[in-house]
Amino acid sequence: MTEKILEAKNITLVKGKQTILNIEHFYLQAGETLALIGPNGSGKSTLMQVLMMLLRPTTGELFFNGEKINWKNAILYRRRMAMVFQEPLLLDTTVAENIATGLKIRGYEKPAIRSRVEEWLKKLGIEHLAGRTSRYLSGGEAQRVSLARAMAMGPEVLFLDEPFSALDAPTRTGLIAELSGILQDSRISSVLVTHDYTEIPLLAGRVVALENGRVVQTGPPREILTRPASLTVASLVGVENVIPGRLAGREGEKAAVQAGPHLIMAAGAKVRGGKVLILIRPEAVKLEGCAGGSGGNRINGRIARLLPHGGLFKAVVDCGFPLTMILSPEQVFGGVAAPGEEVTVCFDPGKVHLLDEPS
Repeated sequence: MTEKILEAKNITLVKGKQTILNIEHFYLQAGETLALIGPNGSGKSTLMQVLMMLLRPTTGELFFNGEKINWKNAILYRRRMAMVFQEPLLLDTTVAENIATGLKIRGYEKPAIRSRVEEWLKKLGIEHLAGRTSRYLSGGEAQRVSLARAMAMGPEVLFLDEPFSALDAPTRTGLIAELSGILQDSRISSVLVTHDYTEIPLLAGRVVALENGRVVQTGPPREILTRPASLTVASLVGVENVIPGRLAGREGEKAAVQAGPHLIMAAGAKVRGGKVLILIRPEAVKLEGCAGGSGGNRINGRIARLLPHGGLFKAVVDCGFPLTMILSPEQVFGGVAAPGEEVTVCFDPGKVHLLDEPS
């Protein structure tokens, strides 16, 4: 059984009359990367501060490697952690000196400092920048230095607070790939705060979603991305199709839902009945007759508009309700899909997720 390196039980944080955090149970397993998501004001940053022992909760217990934290000795535990921020916090000195900063503060001998600095310069591909002053670094270079500085200290837990959000797309893609390899090779326990759901399956093995200071869903990335527990979580992970409907009946393990003029089948639905919301990821919707364009649900509609979506296109199809899907450049430039075009779209019942409509 995997050990829990960090665990919080019955944590609350109250400021005035407002409860900022109310976390019944939170844990980080040894060697795992956990993604922490939530809307602005959900308590992500506050929870991170509590876990890093920078902020003492009003009530509750915190454990490190099974040992209950004595807050009088919090600094001893903080020395076993490191953090990488959204904006690189670098000293106005050379790259090598920046990486060495934490090691010097902790009293490492010069040979050990030199060895660790050289190791992480190499691992992050910034050896050529060792003597460069930090003010002359690009955003991606500066973030690599921040990551090298954190990793050089050999932390048992690494906290990553939206480390890629300020980077351009190519730099971000490259750094995510590098970080993924580092986390897998080092097996370091880490917590990643992110607002970009596309980072989750690339880096995290488990996701915790916060809302109003509470944990509302925990699970593997696939579960969170395809079966969000609430509309808030759905909005965080890119589920754009939210269609009101009414449960019309059940056929074995499938539920039939009336949505406007269409009957939509959903597999494995766990709803009370009556009014429901139909959730479908845009990637799950395909044009009939194209690669992957098959499934139990088929709906006729008209392409209302096309929008750029990275190297792809996002199409909004008027089916009596708007249905968003993703199209390839070949489909758009090849004339398969154009605004005003009548199309048939399809999606598998297993890709349809139902929620009870909030009362």
